Order: sequence, then structure tokens, then C-alpha cells
Amino acid sequence: MVANVEQYSSQLSAKIWGHRFTDGQRGPEYVLEFLNVLVGTDYNLNSPFYSRRKALGLRKFIFEGVKEGSKRDLVKLEEAQKKVLYEKIQDDEKVEVIREFFRNLEVPLVDGNGKEADRSWFARTLYPLHECLLFFEVRKKGNSIGYERNFFARGGELYYLMLSYGTEDHEELRNSIELKLKTLLRKNVSLKKIVGSICEVLGDEEKEKDTSYPLKVSEKDEAAPSLPVDTLNNPLFHTFAKELDRLLDINVDIYEMFRLLTSLVNFQVMRYIYDRAKTEENDKILFFFDCLDGQENQTLKISANTFKNNELLIKNKFEDYFKEIFRSKIGDEENVNNNLEIWKKAPEHTFLNLMGLTKLRSRRQPVIKTLKQCNDYNDVMTKLFNTVKEVVSDHLKRHQLNIVRILARDGGIGNFKSGTNYRYTMSDTFLQSLVFSNVKPNSSIEFSEFLENIYQQYGFVIGVKQSRESDIYENSRLNISYFQRNELALREKLKKNGLLVEYSDATAMIRNPYDVSEGVKMP
Repeated sequence: MVANVEQYSSQLSAKIWGHRFTDGQRGPEYVLEFLNVLVGTDYNLNSPFYSRRKALGLRKFIFEGVKEGSKRDLVKLEEAQKKVLYEKIQDDEKVEVIREFFRNLEVPLVDGNGKEADRSWFARTLYPLHECLLFFEVRKKGNSIGYERNFFARGGELYYLMLSYGTEDHEELRNSIELKLKTLLRKNVSLKKIVGSICEVLGDEEKEKDTSYPLKVSEKDEAAPSLPVDTLNNPLFHTFAKELDRLLDINVDIYEMFRLLTSLVNFQVMRYIYDRAKTEENDKILFFFDCLDGQENQTLKISANTFKNNELLIKNKFEDYFKEIFRSKIGDEENVNNNLEIWKKAPEHTFLNLMGLTKLRSRRQPVIKTLKQCNDYNDVMTKLFNTVKEVVSDHLKRHQLNIVRILARDGGIGNFKSGTNYRYTMSDTFLQSLVFSNVKPNSSIEFSEFLENIYQQYGFVIGVKQSRESDIYENSRLNISYFQRNELALREKLKKNGLLVEYSDATAMIRNPYDVSEGVKMP
């Protein structure tokens, strides 16, 4: 039985989108967890399980002096360990230089206001310049330290599953992604030697191989991540795999690639959530991008409206699914008529228990009050349904919708200005990841063709042609010049990033300027 409304809401969301996404997870953590999972499978996109790594000694060494938990204690490396480490390296200054080097690799995590997230040492992460710098988030409980999955949650595990299912019948694509990521994460061999020496001295094992964690098991295993059964053949997952494979073609180091991966993965997860929220399979989700960065209030409003419309899809999907669950729990009209008086006499032990809402506190009284006013099946399906829906939807508004906003913000796909609503924007990093995942290295396509491709592929609307095709222009009742200026602003952004070459006002080419990464075979 579900313990409280938050769990109830989360379980509904899990049935729709997967077990589980959470608003506690930041954009870079989706990528970090995915890479942790992949390394834990030894770069196998078809593994039923994976191993995790704590690297506690290494992390205490790197983050010594950082807060430990909510009581503001500071983490300290044990004196005995510290002594052995200094003896091993035999140079106090060198030890501090090494520590400073690793501290500078910390992945910055920010909250919704752009302020640095206040994280304890065991929730801090490093740029994965080598696979040895990947470790799973942990939490200290008393004297024991266990794995933490509330913040470093299942988003990366679910992304792994998407790629696994998306490459199921495409062995060459699967092998390509596995090889490229393995090559990328094992390049910096000198780092592996340094980290290996520190871990050996501090008693860290390279991997905790004694325990494996499930990836593909039956839904009865609550510890396992899972996608809804009806998504497993989703063609979107194959598209994700192809985009990732193309992005990995470019010749950049892991530091630069991590930035691009964060943008791409956040965008893909957002698309998946929207895709699951669609009413009809063939519906097109539209993204109108404000490429003028808020300089024109009219284009800002159109962008904010498309963001709001897509959030409304998520709300409606959640509420439609809740209606199904509510009906299945209360039963048909005959069952309600037989039980309504029983529910009204002892609501806590009957109706609230039936609905999984026994742990409600202040919000239980409106439910009980409405229940006692119900006289028949129609009252239950209208008055009571709406009251319970409002209680459960409150969690959706505060948490589930925030997941998409975090994906948008941290992926560089959307943001808000003070006094405005969320809207779709294109950060430089997102623009780069978009080009690199759609255009081969050292290749070009016409700007107009690129605009049409991203409209057909993603529903992106920027300029005149696509705004007309999508009816956004007609519905906006704006002068066509607003859309022309928005398109010109995108051209300038692309040019500034070295991704566009103009030959004339009428001719411009989108170009992926990078060479092919070493070891990548181009068709």
C-alpha cells in the first residue's frame, strides 16, 4: 500500500514516464549517472545489471574540509590514511597540487536561481576526464555510508535503458556507441595511474564487484529502473541512439564532450516526456524558440505559450491516468453504492486506505468532508474525484513539472527572465549539440534545409516558413517581420559559434567544423 500522497503521485508518474525521474536531479547528473551505469556494465548496452563504485577515500581526500550532512560537520580524512598517503607520494606540496587539481574538476551544480547548489562532499561530482573519476552518489547515515538514489536518481539508468532498447536490433550502432564512449573515457591514462595510487593507499577498491544492481528485470523488483512496457519499441529511442552516435563522432576531449552530452541528453529526456504526454501518436510537439533572447516581447510571449502548452500536455496526461486509477480503485457503480456508507463512517480505514492516502495530514480533511457529502456514484465521480485529484496534482505541480523545467534550463533549451514565464531559448552549447548531432563532421547543409530538418524532426519553429506551416504565424496575428528577425538572430548565433558561413543574404551553410574523432569510421 502506498504510504503517502508524494509516493502516490510518484507511482502514477512512474507508470507514465518510468521508474523514476525526480526534480532533485540536475542536468549534468543525468549524464554522470548514465556514464556510471555504462562503466558499471563494462560498456555493454545490453547488460541486465551493473556495479557501482563508492571511492570514499578518494572523495574524502579531494573534498576534505567540505560540509558533511545538514549539521555542518566537515569531512576529514583519517590521520592514519593521510600519513600513509603523504609517505607514498613523499612530497607534501605535490599532494596539495594533486588535491587542488581534482577540486578544480568539480562539476558545478546550480539551483533554479543560478546559485551554487549546497551539496555535501558525498553528493559532489567531478568531470569524468577518465572513467576512474566516476563514482555513484552516497549518503552518510550514522557511521554507515550507503548508496543514494534520491538526488542521483534513476534518470541516467532510464536513459541507459532508452539506448539499450533503441539499439536492440541495430548491433552496429550499439557497438559504435559503446566503443566511442569507452575510447573517450579511457584516454587519459596518466590520470588512472594517479587515482589508482591514491585509491590503493586509502583502501578504495577500483570497483565494488561484490554487488550488482539490476537494470533489466521484472517489474516486481522495486530496486530496478523500468520504462513503461508500451514504450520499449518506441522509435524515439533509436533516434536518440543515432543522435548520440553522431555527436560522439567529433574530435573533442571529454571535458568539452561532457558539456555537449549534458545538453543533448537533457533535450532527449525532455522529448521523451513530451512524447509520452501526447494525446495522439501523430501529434507534433511544437517548440517556438525565442532567438532574440527576450529583446522582443512578442516573440518571447509566443515561446512562453508553446512552453506552457507543452506543460499542459503533461498535466492532462497525469490527470487522465489518475482518472483511470481512481475508477479502478473505487470500482463500478454497484460497488460504490455497496460501499459508500462504509467509506463515510470510517474514511481513514476504508476510503483513504483504499486510495493510498492514509498519511495525508492537513489535506485529508477536504477529502473526508467531500466524501461525507457524496450521496451516489455520480457524486463520487465528480465532487470526490475532483477533490482527490487536486490533492494528488499538487505534488505534480510542485515536482513533476519542475523536472522538465530543470531539463530545459540545465540543457540550455529554455529559461525564464525575471517577471516572465519559462520559454524556449537556444544556449550556445545547445546550438552546438544540435548541429553536431545532426550534421556529420566536416560536412555542411544549407541553412534553410537545416531549419526544415529540425522542424520535421523536433517540431522546432524559428523563422517564417515553419511558423506558417505550424499555424503559429496565423494564430499570433503578428507582422511577419518578427519571425524574420527571429530567424536572422539564429543565423547570427550560428555564425558567432563558427557553425554558419554566409555566401550572400540568400545563401548560408550550416557547417560542422570538427574533424572525425580518432578511431571513428565514417560511412
